[in-house]
Amino acid sequence: MEKKRIVVYQDLNEPYEKLLADGLNETPEERYVKFFRMQARLWALKGRPFHERKVILKPHPWI
Repeated sequence: MEKKRIVVYQDLNEPYEKLLADGLNETPEERYVKFFRMQARLWALKGRPFHERKVILKPHPWI
């Protein structure tokens, strides 16, 4: 099993700046794949959003 590193940041902007710097070094294809991996992780935590859309047509009272 691989050991996990604990990263201590000096301020709250440092992880955001690191994420932006990593994004600049990636190709669009890598970012595309990374987006769907992150989305799958989010859905694993929160559950996949499912919204059933219905179109309901009702007669208007003035017709």
